[in-house]
Amino acid sequence: MIRLRDIRYCYPHTGWVLKGVDFSVKDCEYLFIGGANGSGKSTLAYLFNGLIPHYFGGTLQGTVTIDDLNTLEHKVFELFSHVGLVLQNADAQLFNSTVEDEIAFGLESLGLSGEEIDNRILEISRTLKLEDLLRRSPETLSGGEKRLVAIASVLCLNPSVLLLDEPYGDLDWEAVERVRQALLKVNRSGKTVIVIEQRMGKFLHDTSRCLILEQGKLLYDGSPQSAHQVLLNAHLLPQYSTGRNGAPGKEPLLIAQDISYRIKEKEILKGVSLELREREVLALIGRNGSGKTTLLKHFNGLLRPTSGRVTFEGEAIQGKAPSELAAQVGLSFQNPNDQFFKYRVQDEVMAGPRILRKIQEDWLQEIWQVFNLHELSDRSPYRLSEGEKKRVSLASILATRPKLLVLDEPTSGQDGRFREALATLMAELKNRGFTIVIATHDLDFAQATADRWIVLHEGRVVADGSPEDLRGDQRLIQLGALPKHDQEN
Repeated sequence: MIRLRDIRYCYPHTGWVLKGVDFSVKDCEYLFIGGANGSGKSTLAYLFNGLIPHYFGGTLQGTVTIDDLNTLEHKVFELFSHVGLVLQNADAQLFNSTVEDEIAFGLESLGLSGEEIDNRILEISRTLKLEDLLRRSPETLSGGEKRLVAIASVLCLNPSVLLLDEPYGDLDWEAVERVRQALLKVNRSGKTVIVIEQRMGKFLHDTSRCLILEQGKLLYDGSPQSAHQVLLNAHLLPQYSTGRNGAPGKEPLLIAQDISYRIKEKEILKGVSLELREREVLALIGRNGSGKTTLLKHFNGLLRPTSGRVTFEGEAIQGKAPSELAAQVGLSFQNPNDQFFKYRVQDEVMAGPRILRKIQEDWLQEIWQVFNLHELSDRSPYRLSEGEKKRVSLASILATRPKLLVLDEPTSGQDGRFREALATLMAELKNRGFTIVIATHDLDFAQATADRWIVLHEGRVVADGSPEDLRGDQRLIQLGALPKHDQEN
C-alpha cells in the first residue's frame, strides 16, 4: 500500500510543484499517471522511493508511506527493495561498461548468487529481446535501446512496486509492445505497477486506474475509459489540423551520396543516399537502431562518413567543423542533457545567437512565447522536467534561425499541447523558408507535419515517399520497417 497525504512540495528556489495531492495506491493496482509537462508527474515519482526529500532537498509537507514505511524516516537504500524506479532520462541510470554489467549491478547489490543473477539476466534479455546487446557498451546504443536496458535493469529486481517514468519514450512500436506485455505480466504476478507516460496507446486500457495532474493538483482520478475523454478535452492527446501547407522548393539543399558509417565491427549506415529540398519537411522513420540519429549527425559534421559524401548548398561538408556549419544547420539532440552547457535557461537559449552574432529581438521574443519559457528563464536547464528540457533544447537551436533545422525525436516526453503547438510552428517555419528534418517514432506527428518520409531499416533506405503512400505499405510492414495499424502509438 502506498499513501500520499496532502502532499505539497517545492524544489529549492522554486514555487510549489505539488499543491495538496492526496491519494492511495492499493497492492496489485496498475496505475497510470498523466498530465501536462511540468504538472508534477516526475516529482510524484521521486516521492515514492525517497529521492524527495533525501536527494533533491526542497520543502516537503505531508507524508508518504510505502508498505507502512514513512519515506521521511527511511533512506533511499532502505526503500530500494520496495520501489523500483525507471527514470525518464535513461542516460542518468546507465553507468556500467556493458549492458550485461548494467543489468547485473542491481542484482549483485541484492546479494543474489551468481547462478540466480545469470538466470535473471537471461530471462529479462529474452523478454525484451536484448540478447544481441549484452556485450555492447550502453554508450553505443540508440536512445530507444538505452531505455530498454534501463527498464530491464529495474524489472529484473522484482520489486513489490514497479514505477516507470515515460517508459515508452524513444521506443519503436515493437519495443513498446514488448514492454507493454512485460508490464502486464508483472502486474498479473501480484505486483503494483505505476506508469507515468505521454504516449497513450493500447497500454492505457491495460491499467486499472488513471490519475491526471494539472498544475500540481489532481484533475482526475478514475477509470481508463473515462480518462480518455478527459485527456482529449485537456488536449493532452494531440489533435492535429488536417493537411500540410505549401509545396517544397525544387532545388536540393542537402545531398547525401552513398553514406556508410561503421563503429568498430558494426556497420550502422549502409550506402544511404537522399536529397533534401529547400522548404521541405522530411521525416526519418525507422526502428530503434536503424541508423536515424547516426544519419542526422552527418548533416552538421558531428560524424564523418566511413565512405560517401554529404554536400550542403553544393559544398562538401567534409573538412568543415560543426562550428562552421552551426549558423546554417541546427541540430537538436535526442537527449537534451547532451546539449546544455549554461546554468540558466535564458543563457542557454541566447548562447547560440550571441556566439553567431545573430540576435534578432522580434524572433527571440516569438521563440520565447511559442516554447512557453518565461517562467523557466532563471532556472537551471539541468533541474527541469525532461519535457521542459526538450522545449529548451529546441528553442536554443531555433533561436539561431538556421537554414536547416534537424530535430531528433522532438515529441519524446512531450504532452499533446506541445505536440500540437510544435506541428503548427513547423508549418509556419516552412512558410518562412526553413527546411526541417525530424527523426521520430511518432507517426501521427510525422504524418501531420512531413511532406515526405524516408524509411530506414537496418542502416539502409528501404522507402522514400509521401506519408499517405508509405504508412500502409504492406511490404514495409512485413519487413518490420513500419508497424501494423494495431501496433501504432
